[in-house]
Amino acid sequence: MSTRVFSFYRLNEGVDIDEFMAWSRRVDQPTCQRMKACLSFEVFLVRGEKRGQDFYDVVEDIEVESWQAWQDTLTSPEFEQVSIDWPKYGDESSLLIVHCDKI
Repeated sequence: MSTRVFSFYRLNEGVDIDEFMAWSRRVDQPTCQRMKACLSFEVFLVRGEKRGQDFYDVVEDIEVESWQAWQDTLTSPEFEQVSIDWPKYGDESSLLIVHCDKI
């Protein structure tokens, strides 16, 4: 049974949204989708939130073979460029990652 991983984060102050989206499409998404542990990977920009409060800027919906397989992927040499680039865009202090099993 696969596991679903949801990542929520804010973008760093001053990050150009178009630049982030281009990097996501060119580097992050293709890299993740090539990883053996990754079954699907989708990235969404948050455009609104019902309560009208500050929320996250980005939500990633990732289906993986298992939580451990995904953790191994994040430290693999093939994933290194994403690990180097991501902090230029994402605010690490806001990062929230949950992994879930479907009921």
